[in-house]
Amino acid sequence: MPKANLQQQAMTLIEQLPTEKLKAVIDYLNYLYDKEAWEATYELISDPEIAKDIEQAEDDIKSGRLKSWIDVKRDV
Repeated sequence: MPKANLQQQAMTLIEQLPTEKLKAVIDYLNYLYDKEAWEATYELISDPEIAKDIEQAEDDIKSGRLKSWIDVKRDV
């Protein structure tokens, strides 16, 4: 089923829900959204090369080895 049809079906059902059930739907949608974001995060940090890069970036920040955004834009 196309996404537009699913969205329309969801909106039709949402419009008929009482406030308390609508709050539950919102909570569940937030859960699904957050879960997807966390899964992507876990996938990234489970990659040893990416984890190493993140550690290096954190060390650079703590040590003050930073470059201003203006300098970055100018170098590109």
